[in-house]
Amino acid sequence: MFALRGLIVSLTFFVIIYAVLSLLVAGSWRSVRLLHLKSERNLANLLFGLRILPVVGSAIVTLGVVVPSFQMLEPRSIEEKIGLLPLALGLCAILFIACGAMRVVMAQTRTLRVVARWMEGANPLPVETEAATFCARHEAPPLTLVGVCKPKVLVSKSAISLLKPDELRIALRHELAHVRSRDNLKKLMIRFSPFPAMAELESAWSQAAELAADDAAVSNSSDALDLAAALVKLSRLVPVVPAPVCTVGFVTGSVSARVARLLAWDEMVHTRQVRMDRHYAVFSVLGALLCAWGAYTPALAVTHQITEWIVR
Repeated sequence: MFALRGLIVSLTFFVIIYAVLSLLVAGSWRSVRLLHLKSERNLANLLFGLRILPVVGSAIVTLGVVVPSFQMLEPRSIEEKIGLLPLALGLCAILFIACGAMRVVMAQTRTLRVVARWMEGANPLPVETEAATFCARHEAPPLTLVGVCKPKVLVSKSAISLLKPDELRIALRHELAHVRSRDNLKKLMIRFSPFPAMAELESAWSQAAELAADDAAVSNSSDALDLAAALVKLSRLVPVVPAPVCTVGFVTGSVSARVARLLAWDEMVHTRQVRMDRHYAVFSVLGALLCAWGAYTPALAVTHQITEWIVR
């Protein structure tokens, strides 16, 4: 009975924290624009962090605070009845976890089925990249990244015939930036944590991720022009089969905004901004860890008091 009470209390806290954090994120994520972040990679990381904050934050609090608080402060000899509210909230948590897992399985299943069609008759491209690169069928997207554990880059025959060698090289470098950022894995994590009113945040993250990949691919003005030319050419190709959720296409987001940004690309400003933002990130993480360490013991006592109120 003690273990069952602990499980119900943990699930109850999980779903409450998830709902509260989701509402806060949905209502306040646009304020990140006030931070004036210097690089698109930092913006993409922040937006993704906000998007998964509800599920990750509720899991951390539940496992790191709620469970230890119940184990250490709840008397094992007392047999308390569990009210209807925690039972209902616990059921909601179970349904949420099951729904998220099902969404991930369905997304992966559809992705594997569509990619299998694209890979019929595909041939490896003789290019040196961090991920396997294949020449795919004409109906495949012009250029797309597929896979999570073993990512592959697929280039359609139409794209190869349109792009010059330098344009193809820089476009592949863009997709490899997505590989290093594990953007397909991030999409799966987003699928696992559904919540209404998150569509705009997910769209903003996707756009920032594309701009960040552009920045990672470009190292000089010539590269920027080649990438802009590749974007314009490939945007004219419309794939026969729409790309599934768990893939990263090259022609994604606002093409006109990406092209305009590439044409105005400044190497010195880009390099200086990335270096500055890394220092701010390190100090922010260290400060958050110190605050969490100092507040841990009081949090256990407060959590147990809330537990007693919820159960009764």
